Formats: sequence, C-alpha cells, structure tokens
Amino acid sequence: MEPNGSSEKFGSRIAALRRLSDLSLEDVAARSGLTKSYLSKLERGLSQPSISTVLKLSKCFGVPSGRLLGEVEESEDILLVRKGDRVPFSRSEGRAGYAYEAIAPHRAEKSMTPFIMRPPLAKSGKMDLVTHAGEELIFVISGELELIFEDRKFTLSAGDSVYFAASIPHRSRSLGEVPAEALVVVSVPPAKDTVPGQ
Repeated sequence: MEPNGSSEKFGSRIAALRRLSDLSLEDVAARSGLTKSYLSKLERGLSQPSISTVLKLSKCFGVPSGRLLGEVEESEDILLVRKGDRVPFSRSEGRAGYAYEAIAPHRAEKSMTPFIMRPPLAKSGKMDLVTHAGEELIFVISGELELIFEDRKFTLSAGDSVYFAASIPHRSRSLGEVPAEALVVVSVPPAKDTVPGQ
C-alpha cells in the first residue's frame, strides 16, 4: 500500500504522529475505530495498512493520506521547514484554547519535538496542570506569558526562556490582549522495548 517505503516506515510515521499529538494507542483506537492490537502491529511494522486503514488514520490525525504513505520528500540529515509549511495540530482534547504548529513534522525519527505554541489568554479560575515524559524548553518569541507550576509562577517576555523536567506539573497562559507565541522543544524519550503499546 505504500508508494514510498516499507511498512516499518509507515509504522514509524504513525508512531511519530501519535506522540506528537500526545495520544495513547487507546486514544487512536477510539478515534479511528481500529483495534489497539492492530495499531500496535502497524507501528511495529508487523502489518501493512489497507486503503481503508490509511483513510481512517488520516482522518484521526488530521493529515493528508499522502503524508502517511510517505509522499513527501524527507531528508534524514537536514530538514528545512518554511513558516508556511508548519502543520497545525492538537496535543490533547483537554488543552482547549491552545494553538500549536509542528515545526519538523516530516521527520519520523527524532530525539526532539519542536513546535510553536500560542497559549490561551489568561482567565480567572483554576487551571489544570499537565505532565509528560522528557524535558521541555520554552522560549518566548513575542508577547508575554505566565508559566505556572504547583509551587511557583513565572512571567516570561520575548527573549525569556525556561528549561525544566516535563514531569513537573505545569501549564501556561498568555498575558495581555493577544496570545503570546513561544518556541517549545520537548525531548522524546527513547522507545521502550517492553510490552507493545506501553
């Protein structure tokens, strides 16, 4: 089914998109109607997708089916992404108000996940904190944002940056009249050679 690449490459693209979207295999199964075990086999290159499967996953991740099939030129060593080539995405359903744009979406295997983030504007009320694997760097490009941890808060302006373990509960929000814009780089932990799908 793949015009460019083996089922292993297809699987690595699916796995990369799933991690980029901060989704579990269960999440993708629920959204696509495919079983968790079949998705696990696809990610490990043990099954080849049907056209129907490609279309379901394309809809699930919100990307063209051609991208899943490798119909984009990829450079393993150097990847240039113009501003207009950024890919909007959603990290999870619970992050309403956030706008994200992937910077290096076409590189399937990478040790960092860089993206542009525009946090929602500040509003009253408690904000749920989030955690995830890896380490995180936030560099403010424009505007002003507040980075919130359990025991402290930081106000960041253009040019300011914070580097922290992403396992520390955190959240951000824009201050002022317009959303702030920040470059975020999250390290990707090495894949575990344990039970598939974990």
